[in-house]
Amino acid sequence: MSSSLKLIGSAQFRSFRNLWMLEELGLAYTHVPARPHSEEANAANPLGKIPTLVDGEFTMNESAAINTYLGDRYGGTSGLVPVPGTFERGRYEQVVTMLQSELDAQGLWIHRKHEALGHIFGTIPDAVTHAKSHSAKVVKVLADTIAASGGPYLLGPGFSAADIMCVHCLNWADAIGWVDEWHESNAGLKQYAELCRSREAYVRAKQLP
Repeated sequence: MSSSLKLIGSAQFRSFRNLWMLEELGLAYTHVPARPHSEEANAANPLGKIPTLVDGEFTMNESAAINTYLGDRYGGTSGLVPVPGTFERGRYEQVVTMLQSELDAQGLWIHRKHEALGHIFGTIPDAVTHAKSHSAKVVKVLADTIAASGGPYLLGPGFSAADIMCVHCLNWADAIGWVDEWHESNAGLKQYAELCRSREAYVRAKQLP
């Protein structure tokens, strides 16, 4: 069943989250390392964005949704995505939604939009400053979540797709020079990230184009 899987999107973008998930699950898949608004991306997503997952006749977009789908459909007893209808699943959905909406979209993307891509969207320094401040507050909540769960991961002793989302956001923050301040302000955050990055599936995904 997994041989029908295809992931469209370069590992240099949010597609990395899905490639890491696929590697964690040990699934066979085809990788098309397309960039945003490329011919492959435009054909798969009306917005021309990546990633896109193709599973036989089924196609879907959005990195967080793709990982949840993969966990539900192919995760078995891996624990990467908790079982629907459980308290654990509720916590998972809460953390992933916060990562996606508060850190990714409201923090990191605002930086990219109004600084790195300011020549397209317009440079707005105040928006970037606010985004950085807001992101720091969100990261503190995440660090507190790890501590409250008993660790070493966001949901407790088991690694999950929520950690994939979180660490990819930390990688992005590291690339723009924000993450050092987060490490200084949140005990254990650096060790958490290093633990997740030491996973074999992460290492394999990092080698992809």
